Amino acid sequence: MPNRLTWGILGTGAIARTLAQGIAASERGTLLAVASRTQATADRFGDEYGVARRYPSYEALLADTDIQVVYIALPNHLHADWAIRAAQAGKHILCEKPLTATYAEAQRVIEAARQQDVFLMEAFLYRHHPQTARLKEMLASGEIGEVRLIEASFSFALAPDQTPQNNTRLMLDAAGGGIMDVGCYPVSLARLIAGEEPAEVTGVARIGAESRVDEWALADLRFPSGALASLTCGIGLHVDQGAHIWGSLGSIHLTNPWFPAAGEPGATRLIVRMGGDHAATIEEIVYERQTPAQLYALEVDAVAAHLADRQSPAMPWADSLGNMAALDAWRHAVGVRFAGE
Repeated sequence: MPNRLTWGILGTGAIARTLAQGIAASERGTLLAVASRTQATADRFGDEYGVARRYPSYEALLADTDIQVVYIALPNHLHADWAIRAAQAGKHILCEKPLTATYAEAQRVIEAARQQDVFLMEAFLYRHHPQTARLKEMLASGEIGEVRLIEASFSFALAPDQTPQNNTRLMLDAAGGGIMDVGCYPVSLARLIAGEEPAEVTGVARIGAESRVDEWALADLRFPSGALASLTCGIGLHVDQGAHIWGSLGSIHLTNPWFPAAGEPGATRLIVRMGGDHAATIEEIVYERQTPAQLYALEVDAVAAHLADRQSPAMPWADSLGNMAALDAWRHAVGVRFAGE
């Protein structure tokens, strides 16, 4: 394919492996290099995914002049440092969510991208799916009237053998916790639906005695328009995933908002009910075969499509800053603060 971009991945964890598959399935990306903290780890990843260049340090990959785009698949507390280093090396950047640990760090990363004139995008897969585009169309057309209430949840339970000693999600020093790991999704969606930044963010959480991070949490957001949002997240409790939006004329239910199905009939739905709970008319929209088998290819091709603009309309810099501000407010409301705050 013409105009393929060459990619390098910093990190070899689960999300790095997922993105490697996405690059392989993309129309405009080629995975050229991977970097880890050891040569052995980089080699194992390279063998598994057919990556030609394997580096035993992140610095070595950034020094490779053939790499055009870097995917940062590192723990949260390392995002800002390596995103800034990547920008300074002249690399375009796809950074795993959350963009950084704090709003202040996000400001510095975005300023580095601006100064170095490189592309930067926070990796929220759902923002690139046709389901989200259809949702935005519905809201913009006023199909359910004025948005009044939003509910969204993303929570799961880590395996019992996962501890603050072996999982960065449970490490305060690594900017862990449920709010950072998955709470960023419902915050992002609520802000997208409301079309504005929250005027108030309050929350409660269960803080782990050993981890000192939020293991499950709730947030209430109040928007200037009057819309309210109730959000749930966690890494220590399974909760049914989904999102509901209630408007003055009807409601929308997203059965799978975060990772919409790829070519699975009936698995991804936007269910619209008009006229309230007792309406006779129900419209059900099912997306089938509208995405590649590997959903993460959507992110990869979005980078190529908007490279010249330096940011994607699906996840612009201002949106990332707004999300980080809301995440800071939620964390602070439940008493979780990171080093330097």
